[in-house]
Amino acid sequence: MPKITDIQEVREFIERSSPKTAIYVGCDSRQVGDFTVFVTVVVVHIDSCRGAKIFWQVDKVRRIRSLRQRLMEEVNRAVYMALQIVDVVGERPFEVHLDINPNPQHSSSVILREAIGYVMAQGLKPVVKPRAIAASSVADYITACY
Repeated sequence: MPKITDIQEVREFIERSSPKTAIYVGCDSRQVGDFTVFVTVVVVHIDSCRGAKIFWQVDKVRRIRSLRQRLMEEVNRAVYMALQIVDVVGERPFEVHLDINPNPQHSSSVILREAIGYVMAQGLKPVVKPRAIAASSVADYITACY
């Protein structure tokens, strides 16, 4: 999995991919000591059926104590990444995956409406759990390394 050091590499890979290839962007975070670690991923799902290439970026910031603030920062980072590549996506399937559970029994549901509204206001398509694999599976897996 190549770490994102240059967004141009991601953009070029997407441009070279087939029109059937789906692009998913997501972010997850983990509290580690005095820090919050964010992992933002771009999943390029080859032909939407043949495996994927994953690009990722890790950022460590001072610990964010508010759950609402941390979750909205995940949304913000995913949207920011999506906006950096949207112009090369073309007609390919393109989704922003949010690590938010719509079930009110889960604490992440408190930001559901504002997160979806924010993503849609940017002209992007939001996807939440359980279908948000870029955030809830891929980025979550990488955060476990930190």
